[in-house]
Amino acid sequence: MHSFSLSSILLTLLIITFSCKKSDNTIPEKGVSFSLNEHRKRTIDSIEYAIELDIPALKSQFIKGKETISFNLKKLDQPLTLDFSADSSHLISVKLDGKDLAYRFVNEHIIIDSDEFKKGENKVEIEFIAGDMSLNRSDEYLYTLFVPDRASTCFPLFDQPNLKAGYSLTLKTPASWEAVSNGILMEKVSEGEKSVYRFKKTRPISSYLFAFSAGKFFKVTKSLNGREMTMYYRETDTAKVNRSRDEVFALHEKSLSWLEEYTAIKYPFGKFDFVLLPSFQYGGMEHPGAVFYSESGLFLDENASVNRKMARASVIAHESAHMWFGDLVTMDWFNDVWLKEVFANFMAAKIVHPSFPEINHELRFLLAHYPSAYDVDRSVGTNPVLQDLGNLKNAGTLYGAIIYQKAPVIMRQLERKIGEKLMQESLMEYLKTYSFANARWDDLIGIIDKKTPLDIADWSNVWVKTAGMPEYDLAKKEGKAGIQQKKDSVSGRIWEQSVSVKTRTGDTYTKSSLNLAGPEPVYMPGSSELTFPNNDGVGYGYFKMDSLSKDYFIKNYNLASDSVAIDPVFRGAMLVNCWEGFLRGDGPAPEVFAENISGLLPKEENPLLVDYLLGNLQSVWWNFLSEQTRAKHQVKIEQQLWGLLNKTKDKGIKTSYFRAFRNVALTADGIAKLENLWSDKLVIKDLILSEDDKIGLAYDIALKGAADPKIILDKQLNNTKNPDRKSRMQFVIPALSKIERDRDAFFESLKNEKNREKEAWVIDALGFLHHPLRQKSALKYLRPSLDLLQEIQLTGDIFFPTRWTNSTFSGHSTKEAKQIADQFLAENPDYPYFLKNKVLQAKDMLKRAVTLKQ
Repeated sequence: MHSFSLSSILLTLLIITFSCKKSDNTIPEKGVSFSLNEHRKRTIDSIEYAIELDIPALKSQFIKGKETISFNLKKLDQPLTLDFSADSSHLISVKLDGKDLAYRFVNEHIIIDSDEFKKGENKVEIEFIAGDMSLNRSDEYLYTLFVPDRASTCFPLFDQPNLKAGYSLTLKTPASWEAVSNGILMEKVSEGEKSVYRFKKTRPISSYLFAFSAGKFFKVTKSLNGREMTMYYRETDTAKVNRSRDEVFALHEKSLSWLEEYTAIKYPFGKFDFVLLPSFQYGGMEHPGAVFYSESGLFLDENASVNRKMARASVIAHESAHMWFGDLVTMDWFNDVWLKEVFANFMAAKIVHPSFPEINHELRFLLAHYPSAYDVDRSVGTNPVLQDLGNLKNAGTLYGAIIYQKAPVIMRQLERKIGEKLMQESLMEYLKTYSFANARWDDLIGIIDKKTPLDIADWSNVWVKTAGMPEYDLAKKEGKAGIQQKKDSVSGRIWEQSVSVKTRTGDTYTKSSLNLAGPEPVYMPGSSELTFPNNDGVGYGYFKMDSLSKDYFIKNYNLASDSVAIDPVFRGAMLVNCWEGFLRGDGPAPEVFAENISGLLPKEENPLLVDYLLGNLQSVWWNFLSEQTRAKHQVKIEQQLWGLLNKTKDKGIKTSYFRAFRNVALTADGIAKLENLWSDKLVIKDLILSEDDKIGLAYDIALKGAADPKIILDKQLNNTKNPDRKSRMQFVIPALSKIERDRDAFFESLKNEKNREKEAWVIDALGFLHHPLRQKSALKYLRPSLDLLQEIQLTGDIFFPTRWTNSTFSGHSTKEAKQIADQFLAENPDYPYFLKNKVLQAKDMLKRAVTLKQ
């Protein structure tokens, strides 16, 4: 037995403690923690990647890669950590100056001791097998999607947004494939049965913005006002392509030119190409020089509604705006991801105005942003615009309607507070100051605060940094109408904003702007009989209406003799008020509410409002009415929608009525109409059915009416010409089976990550598995779907967790379904905060349906 002195024991303890601390520092957790992000930001700069990938013809074969990472190392205080979220077997060699480096591969990181490097420039050469998670490989094409932290699932790098780098890419592809990336194509050469594409080094960009796509694509190049652009696509319907092609190019040119003028900065990234992809996970992704889009969003059907055309213009403007807001200046850490999205949406709303002078843009902004934001903000799972983020692996959970829909509302409020001129000046300074670098929201607020006496920081702390939405009650005092903020969930919080209110006394309307800056009610001048709060739709929150004013609004809807009722923005704002009131139990019973909407539809000719009314009608129909109540009104609703479908002359509105009829049709007569439309035995004037429409009809007939759905689905499969749509159909068809065990087997297959690769296909299938007509048999899928959510978040793209939960609960309106969700949350009290919010948001409508359903 050894004897130790006290000093020896203390020395030993110190050594052990120091060793443990050193070990902890050198073993980073999975993902990129905030502390790792901060350390690398302080110690590494001047990064360049030279990457070469050899892409085989067969999807089942590995993609071999090699890269050289050049970087400047300012300190040697900790081991160098590279991110590579793949199996260790994918890492072949790591070298420095041609010599093998000793490294550890721990928690999806390559860790190299600092004594292997020198201060200053270093070059690490790595051979690897590319990971497949973010490569989105199909038999005939592939594309990358690296946002927010998925570049490391493909190749080793420093995968964080504030370490911008230049990327030089070489792709070896099958000879018949096209290839596109961020950089300019320097050369294409043949090498045996391969084509070799060499792309010029990019300007400094964040890792999530690096991208490439390769495959069997058509392509077309156009030059507009001296700007050359190339579009890559796979759509085989040449009529559809020809119908949309010129407009797609024109919208891009208009957006880029507008942004150059607004920012006083020329397009910063040289060349501009875009790739249209089938079943793309998002509407678009803003890779500089190689924007990716969902093909169906840009190639529109002949009967495309004004909403669809506006959506196309908006997504193009949105992605174009990202070239400056997000790509040129990038958020420092992904908690500020909303910053790039709010700028893109905010600018998109401005950009589309010149392209669509016939559209009421105030109405469009209202309906495009407020209802979706309210869907999240009224739930107990809502979140602030600016959220905390401890690790980049959770960054995908930050995305949602609060970022995309609420934030632009807040930005518009800010512009109204400080004025358009000061907003533009501030943004120009922001872009100039942080070009090819990174910035935070507070950096912009600091620029604005220097230019105005207003306390923008305090306003921002409520609207940007806290969660939820204000709710307002009506107040009455001596015949005057007033607005008062209800007691807030956060003690003492006031949502400062100016709100327009219209009142009516006799035949006279009076409009006032009320500054809601405290807890006390603010009154309109003069007396009032009827009160219409937030009549211009600018204010954000729930504005409760009294029953007398709501009844007057419904009765006099779009009445030509009423100067307010004929204003479409007023109608839209009041419809939103009524919908929010209904969901809170402040409206009529669901059956009456549905009848009210049904009564308004023949009076409405604005396409945006028709779409909004039809959306609410279908939601009430399937979620808030019992089977018995629906049956009572089934014939009437089908007859009305069919009559409006045939009566309307507007092609876009006609398409909206067609899709609503298809959604609710359930009688023998209704199903027969669907079958005859599908088989071309019945033709409706000016209604041209696309291949997607025919597939949708086949799905609905199989779900609702076909004795043997296999016959109709097989025929539609045979009739479908586009290979991508055909593959999608083959995936979805098992979810439509009338045999429950077949649907059970399909759901079980979704537990395998490989079967969830095409996320848009999965969402289609979930809609049929959980259709309201099948919600009883689908109850057994709810708990396993929730149990899978953490895996969905880790393996899927950024919107997949939200879409998975929303699609899972969308068709359910029973107490049993709510109990399953409640029990899951009760049994998992420490469930990850971000994902818990997704569940709470998804079940919000279910909770309200259970409360209100009749």
